[in-house]
Amino acid sequence: MSTTNQAGRLAAVKPQAAFKQVEIGRIRNVGSSVATISINKSVIRNNQLQLAQIGTILKIVTSKSIVVAMVGSLKIGSEDEEGMSDGCLAQLNIMGEITTNETTRETKFFRGVRSFPVLGEAVYNMSPAELTLIFNREGEACIEVGRLQQDNSIIAKVRVDDLLSKHFAIIGSTGSGKSCTVALVLQAILNENPMGHVVLFDPHNEYSRSFGNRAEAIDQDSLDLPLWIFDFVETCELLCSEIEDQAREETEILHDVLLKAKRLYDRSVQNGEISSQVKLDDVEAELHRSTHITLDSPVPYRIRDVAKLIDHDMGKLENSSNLAPYKRLKRRIASLIADPRYQFVFKNQASPRPIEEIVGRIFRLPVNGKPISCLDFSGIPSEALNIVVSVVSRLAFELATWSERKLPILLVCEEAHRYIPRDKSLGFNSTRKIISRIAKEGRKYGVSLAIVSQRPSELEPSTLSQCSTIFSMRLSNELDQNFVRAAVPDGAAELLSFLPSLGTAETMVFGESVNLPMRVILNNLPAEYRPHSSSAKFTDLWKRDVATPQLMEKVFERWRARSLNPGGQSAPSVPVTPTVQDTRAALRNRVARAPAAPPHGSAMRSGSEQPSELALQVRQRLQAKAAAAAQERPQAASAVKSMLNSAFHKNI
Repeated sequence: MSTTNQAGRLAAVKPQAAFKQVEIGRIRNVGSSVATISINKSVIRNNQLQLAQIGTILKIVTSKSIVVAMVGSLKIGSEDEEGMSDGCLAQLNIMGEITTNETTRETKFFRGVRSFPVLGEAVYNMSPAELTLIFNREGEACIEVGRLQQDNSIIAKVRVDDLLSKHFAIIGSTGSGKSCTVALVLQAILNENPMGHVVLFDPHNEYSRSFGNRAEAIDQDSLDLPLWIFDFVETCELLCSEIEDQAREETEILHDVLLKAKRLYDRSVQNGEISSQVKLDDVEAELHRSTHITLDSPVPYRIRDVAKLIDHDMGKLENSSNLAPYKRLKRRIASLIADPRYQFVFKNQASPRPIEEIVGRIFRLPVNGKPISCLDFSGIPSEALNIVVSVVSRLAFELATWSERKLPILLVCEEAHRYIPRDKSLGFNSTRKIISRIAKEGRKYGVSLAIVSQRPSELEPSTLSQCSTIFSMRLSNELDQNFVRAAVPDGAAELLSFLPSLGTAETMVFGESVNLPMRVILNNLPAEYRPHSSSAKFTDLWKRDVATPQLMEKVFERWRARSLNPGGQSAPSVPVTPTVQDTRAALRNRVARAPAAPPHGSAMRSGSEQPSELALQVRQRLQAKAAAAAQERPQAASAVKSMLNSAFHKNI
């Protein structure tokens, strides 16, 4: 059977003029999924073994089709009596076949094989036209990610719908180009889909510039994720103790208190008296008649009402020995309110923002030219990261569910092993639960996951197993390689043996969104869109002493305030309500920095003279803070005002 006849059968696949077809070898044995060939000695003599290197796609011409196979391994043949080696052997993994429909005369590549090669059949290298037919399926929405390593004239494309609807993962060791790959893939998706809805979890603030003005940047100061939008489990994880017995008691208290607080706010709004006093006994009586509000309903309530209800329930106790869980809850709530890192939970207590505005900003509804929101978690305390990821992920799932798949959402989980850990003792129960549910059921409702990690072996196993497409970059850890090998489809697991040798910006792509596993050299990402490097430049910084007094003052100020922007240099897009503790801290800082008071009798002040210009400026700024606090927290207004006045006359 001649190759010329087979070329006539597959007329749609025409080799290019510059392409030279070479017979690589002949079939020695064949199985259902693998075949062994002996490499022609002419190929070895002509130094053409690169045509059969690991990962290369080859073809076997049969009577009915062209069988497509990938080189999985190479070895020297057996030696004869004189010690001479008998050439080279290659093991091929059979991946699919190219066939021509007898009726339509349309030639396509299909996974699986119906016509297997027989012993002695020739194996050839692939032409560019045939590689294009395999890797670039016409008529489907695709994105370009790079070029084939086997032939850099072939564009490596990934089918978008298969990539997103069935989840995907990007994994690789530090320094392999993983973050750049994330930015590259997301930019390619958004270029083709400018009205998308993408949420990127950014634990290290790497992607703040990767998407230019197409991204809505949300950091610790501008994040608004109020407590009332949490479900009951998430609220208990934030407010209750970590000790199981104590948490059980506190959960029972919150079960009653939160429902009353929601009803209390709901009744105040209905009466048009948001700031008025409502009798708690009336609220308790109405709870028996009201059924439209549940513990998980996204209905606003005020944290001050929760504290008031806890006090109210404490007053009803007959046995003082039962006060401990109530006191723990009050201390926990007070400490969270005083911690500036948790202000995103307690903003706008007096007049909560509507849920449409909160959810719309995070999930880009409407898009308004910014299809992706980057949630910067670098300023979020690690113990709160679980809650934030859980709440945002659950909101995405519920939003997609109630929209009946009309609002597909992509959640990109960077450093996923931090909050979806394999070890259950590390916590993150609520996050693991919702991410696992999205991985298993999100396809039905239009929620897609992109799992990004440098340690796949530390990920929750069922989550990664649900990712049907994997971008695997350089992995040096054997446990990580084995974990990925178990998730790789088809017979391409052997290709992972050279993962440690992949270069930077080089990846293997496996799964449903590509016809065959392919080794890809990724496109270059413009310098202005590359993620920030997370590594410190030791040799550069250690050549000079950078610990100036000005730098250290800024460092310790941030440390004390537990914020990268303690002075509010960049105004947040969502106003931050100052608490009484914040106002007191600001007052202390202002007073400490003011000039020392002159001796008694100095000309600066007397009983009839006015304060200096500096003192008046300080007072005006503090009064502005007091006015803001009065609008948001009426019950604290008088206390703040008297505190400011006494401090002003005493210290300035």
